[in-house]
Amino acid sequence: FIAAQANEDIEYLARVVGEDRLMMATDYGHHDTSTELDAMLKVNDRAELSAALREKILSDNARVLYGLN
Repeated sequence: FIAAQANEDIEYLARVVGEDRLMMATDYGHHDTSTELDAMLKVNDRAELSAALREKILSDNARVLYGLN
């Protein structure tokens, strides 16, 4: 699995590593300038990403990784 940040070229990453291997990455545990508390909202608002890809990145792929299906 590959962790991506909200501002990365997610379309490119999806082509290279596959849509089923991308997940959202944040720095929630650190209270500093790199913390992006609204990262999930930013990814969900990216209209250039299909709804299916956004769902995989924000939910489905993490469920697979952690065996929550």
